[in-house]
Amino acid sequence: MARYAKQNLRRSSTMAMVAQRSEKYSSDITQDMNTDDLTESQRVRLRFLRDQDLVDDPDNITVYGSEYQIDNLAEVMKEYGFQGVILAYPIEGGKYRIESGHRRRLAARKAGIETIPVLETVPPKTEYERKRRLFGANLLERDKNPIITARVADNLYYTFRDEYEYKKENDLLDKDEDGNLIESGDIIKKVSAFMGLDVRTITKYRTLLKLIPKLQEMAASKEYSWTALTDAITLSDQKQEELVCDIQNEPEPVTKTWIIKKCRELKQEEIENDQKKKAQEIEQTNIPKSKATGYIKPKVATKKIKKYSSELTEVLKDEYVIPEKDLEQTINELEDLSKIISEKIEVLMNRFAN
Repeated sequence: MARYAKQNLRRSSTMAMVAQRSEKYSSDITQDMNTDDLTESQRVRLRFLRDQDLVDDPDNITVYGSEYQIDNLAEVMKEYGFQGVILAYPIEGGKYRIESGHRRRLAARKAGIETIPVLETVPPKTEYERKRRLFGANLLERDKNPIITARVADNLYYTFRDEYEYKKENDLLDKDEDGNLIESGDIIKKVSAFMGLDVRTITKYRTLLKLIPKLQEMAASKEYSWTALTDAITLSDQKQEELVCDIQNEPEPVTKTWIIKKCRELKQEEIENDQKKKAQEIEQTNIPKSKATGYIKPKVATKKIKKYSSELTEVLKDEYVIPEKDLEQTINELEDLSKIISEKIEVLMNRFAN
């Protein structure tokens, strides 16, 4: 176990990018670096702080969660002491806010280590700088699942957007010789460059956050293809729930192809159900209903019969002339009408008799 944990502790997670963004240190800072390996200029910033003097970044749990695998790391610390350094900057009340090293701080606490080596960085000047430094400091440090990567991408998007709006509002955007803005504000491309992933992949990751929680959990588990699960974004929440059940009840291994196919099937069912529902709604609109209850209101014939019988009587009298060419058609229509009237009279007579 100690060997496995030691390998985890000595991962090659270079912090050069973080160092440049934090305060442009001249040397690379790695999570594996011991205090003895620090340069003289870095030693000036070295502090040995108590656990209670360190404060988590407020966005750390939001993005990375609170469940850390620190048991093995704590065991190694018990045997070898605290390895590496934590990056943090001073805040009010004599405290230091961590920008890199949240997991190792907790492991040290569990290992009973009272003081922790901290490399002090300069406090960020803006909120977007704080967030950018937090995400940059942890890009290489953590073994992220797809949902955490999605949260990082999404938070970076809004961080860069806030940065762009701030610079634009304060006339801080770079300009060319003609005074035109060089920085276009194409936020997604900046996220892509920052994370080292193409725009399409960044977009897919962010899509995961729009799925229902159960599908997000499946994506985070790495048991199922997260890229295939993003196809469920076109489904309603109800159909996404069905997808979860289908995955859980599938006796065979659930492959990427299986998930994509199942998403298409559920989407087709959804389209067909919507079409049926719309057809029923159209049909219902043609049926008169009471506004108060929705009850189908029966048509009352009394007034209609009285109105049209007087008009028909007038037509059938001598005042109206029927041309020779219309005689045959008129006779047929009167015969049909006579038949309908006779049948109706019989029905009404039977009702009257009862």
